[in-house]
Amino acid sequence: MKTYRKFILFSILATVLGLTFSCDVENTDQFEPEYVVESYMYALEPLPEIRLSQTVGFGKPYNFEDQAISNANVSVTLAGINSPDVEFRYLESAERGVYVPENNAHLVQPLRSYSLNITFPDDDAILRSTTLVPDTFQILTSTADSVVFGSSAQLEIDLSSSFYPGRQNIYVFSTESFEPTIENFTPFFGEFFDEEEDDIEDFRINESPPFNEENYDRNPDGSLTIKLPWIAVTFFGQNQISANAVDDNIYNFITSVTLQTGGSTLSPGEIPNILDPIEGGVGIFGSYARVTKMLYVKRQ
Repeated sequence: MKTYRKFILFSILATVLGLTFSCDVENTDQFEPEYVVESYMYALEPLPEIRLSQTVGFGKPYNFEDQAISNANVSVTLAGINSPDVEFRYLESAERGVYVPENNAHLVQPLRSYSLNITFPDDDAILRSTTLVPDTFQILTSTADSVVFGSSAQLEIDLSSSFYPGRQNIYVFSTESFEPTIENFTPFFGEFFDEEEDDIEDFRINESPPFNEENYDRNPDGSLTIKLPWIAVTFFGQNQISANAVDDNIYNFITSVTLQTGGSTLSPGEIPNILDPIEGGVGIFGSYARVTKMLYVKRQ
């Protein structure tokens, strides 16, 4: 089943950019929009879409459709290893500002570097970024295909180890509901949800912060054992559980956004800038390797 992935990092980015501009620009007349890029690659999956827009001034609502940028020249290049580089050109889709690859057959290769290049027919700006794709890994064993919410029998998954050059593996875990209804909220989220203020679609995917592999039990065979905490489950019913090994771009972006949005005890003058990898603009161009498992969560 093809699933829709909500662009969570993009929403955070738009918010943080507004906070940043409020600090950096005393006179709103001086505001100049910046290009915003968002794209996520997945190892051994087709090349992803690339979303291109521009920032808005502080205090103005951000809406992708209103700020989308058309007619850009977009390409992604796979760096060759003892062979020539391979360029993949992109075309604008029916959705303004969303670019899709001409070549739908290519699968993103693990442990390879991909470079993004964007130019414009009426602007000298050039946007560039590079990602090194994490290595793939596998689910070796899992304890269940269905669980009773709140029971002592949590889902446990044994994962083979991924690989990322120069550092330990870093993972982000997510739970995506296929039955996101008010009636299916688990107790904590049911109490938290406000029908008048909240959009239930914003709750459909629940993502963890990044975790170093040292946070998990390593087995004698080198595999990792992951226990799914109940707080990660937002809805009863059918869910897709994903374990995602992340590249440096995504890890740096998430951790720096967390500091900007209050996940730190640092004073405002000590909080570092957002670490985004887009040269000539802002946003995120990063990559994952992921494994998924379907899990049915039952009521007690």
